[in-house]
Amino acid sequence: MEEVVRLLRAQILISNKCIEKIKALKETLQAENKGADIVAAVQAIEPALSELGKLEKDKQEFLRKHKMPAMSAFITKAPPSEEREIVVHLLHRVQEFEEALGREIEAARLLLERGKKYVDYHINVMTRTVASETYTQDAANKESRREIKMFDSSV
Repeated sequence: MEEVVRLLRAQILISNKCIEKIKALKETLQAENKGADIVAAVQAIEPALSELGKLEKDKQEFLRKHKMPAMSAFITKAPPSEEREIVVHLLHRVQEFEEALGREIEAARLLLERGKKYVDYHINVMTRTVASETYTQDAANKESRREIKMFDSSV
């Protein structure tokens, strides 16, 4: 049980660090500084995500060693004790942090998507592309003959 406690505590600490770094990235994305600090914010997240990945491998190795599908299954098989109650509490905290981390990642992803659309729009404005030409059936039929094509970074 000591190893489970160690793994869960480490996951809580690393998840909290990741949440803080992603919040900092979100603030950078929302700041009106034209993306000056985005590279530094992303580089700050990378070590925490690397630690989280390493910890996940350790957890999977632990579960494989004990032939359990999930940490909750391991805890359920343990006999009732005070230590088990602590582990159950830690598991609930880990789940809360995982949900919060998921929400923060989704919010950052939405901000990045909005930024991409903003850039695409302004490139289209700078190249004087008319959107109505692009989104009609006639434009689709003669797309190869157009001189100015609408910018889309997904192409």
